[in-house]
Amino acid sequence: MNGFQFVARVDEIPPGRAKVVIVNGKPIALFNVDGAFYAIYNVCPHEGGPLAEGRLKGCVVSCPWHDLAFDVRNGQGTDGGGYCVGSYEVRVEGQDVFVGGRRKL
Repeated sequence: MNGFQFVARVDEIPPGRAKVVIVNGKPIALFNVDGAFYAIYNVCPHEGGPLAEGRLKGCVVSCPWHDLAFDVRNGQGTDGGGYCVGSYEVRVEGQDVFVGGRRKL
């Protein structure tokens, strides 16, 4: 799959959970939201908290360090403070999950 990298199998990430994967040397948080997979940069821009370890509620993950929240579908901050993180394209083929390039906002 051109431009996409295999990162996980579907059964490795149960619904409501996340896994950190490395894509092009960067830590990416891969989330399973009710069977749909989304990928964002794993580092909170506030103070570097690991977003994959945060609480996922629907499509919003809260940083475990200071509760800043981000929409895992597009990386946009939901707190109105102007923070955002990169989001990445995800494709699922059969049981394989692939992450591609960074999405443009």
